[in-house]
Amino acid sequence: MNRIATFLALGIASLACSVSRAEEWPKWLGPEGTNISKEPIAAKWPEGGPKKLWTAKVGQGFSSPIARDGKLYILAMQGKDDVLTALDAESGKVLWSQSYTVANHGEQAPQGLNRENGLPLPEATPTIDGDRIYTYGGGGDLVARQLADGKEVWKLNVLDETGAKIITWNEASSPLVTAKLVYVQGGNGGPVAVAVDKATGKIAWKSEDGLGGYAAPILITVGDTPELVIFGGAALYGLNPETGKTLWKEPWKTQYDVNAVTPIYQDGHLFITSSYDHGCEMLTLSAAGATKAWQGKQIACRFQPCVLENGRLYGNSNGRLNCISWPDGKVIWSSHDIKLGDSGSFVLDGDKLVVLSDHGMLSLVQLNPDGPKELGKMQLFEFDNVWASPLIYKGKIFAKGKEELVALDASGK
Repeated sequence: MNRIATFLALGIASLACSVSRAEEWPKWLGPEGTNISKEPIAAKWPEGGPKKLWTAKVGQGFSSPIARDGKLYILAMQGKDDVLTALDAESGKVLWSQSYTVANHGEQAPQGLNRENGLPLPEATPTIDGDRIYTYGGGGDLVARQLADGKEVWKLNVLDETGAKIITWNEASSPLVTAKLVYVQGGNGGPVAVAVDKATGKIAWKSEDGLGGYAAPILITVGDTPELVIFGGAALYGLNPETGKTLWKEPWKTQYDVNAVTPIYQDGHLFITSSYDHGCEMLTLSAAGATKAWQGKQIACRFQPCVLENGRLYGNSNGRLNCISWPDGKVIWSSHDIKLGDSGSFVLDGDKLVVLSDHGMLSLVQLNPDGPKELGKMQLFEFDNVWASPLIYKGKIFAKGKEELVALDASGK
């Protein structure tokens, strides 16, 4: 009996260990907002790439999938509706879907590449907080739903509430949710950002007026003081997160007003980057405000996120995978060997990247001190605007194409 008991105990412990290895990914850029996964993945891929496990048609858009408790969530457009779909991560079975008809704000701005039937496609990634999930549609619809069944708790259109026009390539800032508030960027001709009471759906405050951008807001601490960082359409802002008052402001004007990359903050240093004939900048933050440490063209990203790990910052700089040192910005290496495309994205996992190019190429990349090495690749999608970021969850890689969400085996078997 003792040997049997010991065997059972070891088995239960092993099972518990394997279950605990699964990492939840409940929001844009993961649980810590770093775009770094701790899920175990294969050291190499079989010939032809990882095995496809299932495919689900979820609709069009550029929102990235998120996951919690064995379920995936994705926001996409089907017909004229934004549809939030919950799926079983193991089988791809649809557990529930909820929708609303998208407000037609398309006539207010030029028709960008990401428009379907004159309606703005969703681009912002949902956020799970407690027993609710929050989405921000391309037309400015901010919605809170019950996580269990997707039933709507409240909904407001940020553009209508603030009297702003839609920005050129749709509202795209993934919601930042705190204990009491939800933060998103605004449009053109209204507040740059708003805070919404997450319990009632009422606007708690509006920032100063200006041009909203596409980047997700981040909450940081400077000294002992919390600050809300908003990468707007024409400037970078540090705001009081309780009142929306501007604490400091740094102009950052780019071609087409595209400021879309989530800023990165660590130890008093704040990094931003934009493409479109621009580059990057490092700011030093203190109680007195923000000062420019340096500005250059070492990394110039369109909208895909960078990753900071162990003093190295990685970014897709107009199709080149570049690595610079933090915080001085010195170039460590620059490689054109990885097929990223101008807008391809990646997730860091250990010393490897899972890369999804904007032309649908999925790659596994080893990061070495002197540069990257491709370990495997597969043409996953035949589509030129693959802009959603890949997700690594429960031993699988999930990727969003034009309309389909695909699950692949990340174990390398």
